[in-house]
Amino acid sequence: MIMGNDKREVVVRIKTQVYKLKHRRIEGFDDKSLLSACLINEIKYLFSLLDKDLQKKILNKPWLDE
Repeated sequence: MIMGNDKREVVVRIKTQVYKLKHRRIEGFDDKSLLSACLINEIKYLFSLLDKDLQKKILNKPWLDE
């Protein structure tokens, strides 16, 4: 597991990648494109690095639903 500032950096990176994916979807790219698949896989990997409590908090964030 990661700790302290690293957690914050991982959460910021997840948020950044989620926004990139959102904008790709708005532009009409589907999730089967290579870049979208890479974004999705990176988000999943980063999410798995976090502890269960922080994962639950992130799942309730409005930016994740976008």
